[in-house]
Amino acid sequence: MLQVYDLKKSYGKTQALDGVSLDVSQGEILVVMGPSGCGKSTLIRCVNRLTEPDSGEIFFNGQSVIDMSTQELLQFRRRVGFVFQHFNLIKRLTVKENVMFGLVLSGMDSQEAELKALDALQKVELSDSKDSRPEELSGGQQQRIGIARALALNPEIMLLDEPTASLDPILVGEVLDVMEALARNTRATMVIVTHEVSFALKVADRIILMDHGKIVEEGIPAEIFTQPRSEIGRKYKRLLVA
Repeated sequence: MLQVYDLKKSYGKTQALDGVSLDVSQGEILVVMGPSGCGKSTLIRCVNRLTEPDSGEIFFNGQSVIDMSTQELLQFRRRVGFVFQHFNLIKRLTVKENVMFGLVLSGMDSQEAELKALDALQKVELSDSKDSRPEELSGGQQQRIGIARALALNPEIMLLDEPTASLDPILVGEVLDVMEALARNTRATMVIVTHEVSFALKVADRIILMDHGKIVEEGIPAEIFTQPRSEIGRKYKRLLVA
């Protein structure tokens, strides 16, 4: 479904991605982990060209994402749900209107967009807050709005870029619970960047570990964290047994 070949990206003298290649199968839940600054967020942002790679190739269902025209890229992004580290919600709109916004912008009839928004809000357990403003809700609830906004697109693939990174520790659990339920109950393909080891163990079909812009290890969760081959993997293992 998604293929990335030899992706490279630098910021000045810093090599964020140094020849990253990976495949993601339809229906797979891939979790990308590694220390801060290892390139995992750059990788996921390059997939739909929120960040432009310096070189390499990205294919989605056989079509080159790199070669897409502006219009083709807009159409592609409507097939991809993206959940940001920061909520990026529109304060003047209600929760429901925030979730509807992208659908209406793409030309969908407002009544159909409302039905899709309400369905997405039910999936993240926020139906009762549909008429609230974002600032009236907790950070965890705001991130769940962001997840609902991505879900409303009925995406072929969901990209989640450290969705709990901006939350207080006490709020992380509610977002992880929603993400775990979605992973178990939907057929959407997911690429999730996270630091949450226990969450990765529960939901991932496969885990990729990155360090210094490279993939240093990949495999199923049971192998990665019990018999790690990389130094990063061994550090994660020590976290689990601590």
